[in-house]
Amino acid sequence: MRLYIERLAPNARRVRVFLAEKGVEPELVEVDMASGEHKSAAFLAKNPLGQVPVLELDDGLCIAESISICRYLDETCSGPRLFGATPRERAVVDMWLRRVELRLFSAAVEYGHHSHPYFADTFEQNAAFAAHHQDLVVDSFALLDRALESRPFVAGEEISIADVTAYTGVELAKFFGIAVLPERRHVRTWSERMGERPSSALARYV
Repeated sequence: MRLYIERLAPNARRVRVFLAEKGVEPELVEVDMASGEHKSAAFLAKNPLGQVPVLELDDGLCIAESISICRYLDETCSGPRLFGATPRERAVVDMWLRRVELRLFSAAVEYGHHSHPYFADTFEQNAAFAAHHQDLVVDSFALLDRALESRPFVAGEEISIADVTAYTGVELAKFFGIAVLPERRHVRTWSERMGERPSSALARYV
């Protein structure tokens, strides 16, 4: 199978961290988004939305959307079950995944789109929209801090897709200038532990 990526794209980074935690190594195909390769007819045949990542299976089926890719790999590949192994675990992991997806990871992406000079020619940037998403990220740090006070990982005793998503979001937020406040010591401790994992290098921008 092949994984089509762009190395700086947050969702591609999230999938690559997930793959590293699973110990899965598909062939990586770099998509040159700067030149518009993601809008070519060949790539649009794989994903009509023109976005990365895309997982192409050996039979030609293409799966887009990062969580869909991760879920497929979790169910078909060996390694730790990062979406949970029981109905109870899967429900808790999914609950936290949605929280960190919407309030941290996606919020950091939108903050960057509407605040960073790199995207000024791509988006009609809105300062109020950026501020709203910055607030969401900061609020998510408080939510995570309370959760991580009583357990080592976001959704429980073992690492999960919720940690992968949250850590990738934290690194993205840091890159855009939103730091974890010192008083969020449980988030900082968890982030430091995540940063010691070999997979973490795939999430860091600096």
